[in-house]
Amino acid sequence: MSNEQRSQKTSILSDDIQLVSVRIDNQLIGLPITSVRDVFSIHAMTPVPRADRAVCGLVNLRGHIVTILDLGALIGSRSGTRGNGQDGEPMAVGVEWQGEVFGLVVDEIGDVLSLKADSSEPLPANMSAAWSRFTRRVHKLDRELMIEIDLAVLLDSMSLQAA
Repeated sequence: MSNEQRSQKTSILSDDIQLVSVRIDNQLIGLPITSVRDVFSIHAMTPVPRADRAVCGLVNLRGHIVTILDLGALIGSRSGTRGNGQDGEPMAVGVEWQGEVFGLVVDEIGDVLSLKADSSEPLPANMSAAWSRFTRRVHKLDRELMIEIDLAVLLDSMSLQAA
């Protein structure tokens, strides 16, 4: 393979965006794969009294205490926690932020999608302020649109208040 071919292949790969697809209230959402540590079901969760509505509780994940947050509540999509997997247990995506691991509860976990950067569209003018604040891009897929969430912006703006 010549240097020119390698360079072309590298530029093609760098144009790809890899996202972990999840659903919140039937909306397809993409989370940057670079931000996702793991995906897990929540077997036992300890509630946190007087916590913000986005805080679902605490879990012991492989010997580490992890705060579980409802992604839908964080982005203002819903007021309560839910997100049961196929076996009835909530599903979560593990992310690291400021040296701490958080689990984000989602309704459904999909696949890792590799998309071209040019599959994105500008944010729709009628997108709610709650969504547009945390949306990086909107991607056109075959049958629906996927909203790519900027997790750094979302978690940086998180202000969890006691109830």
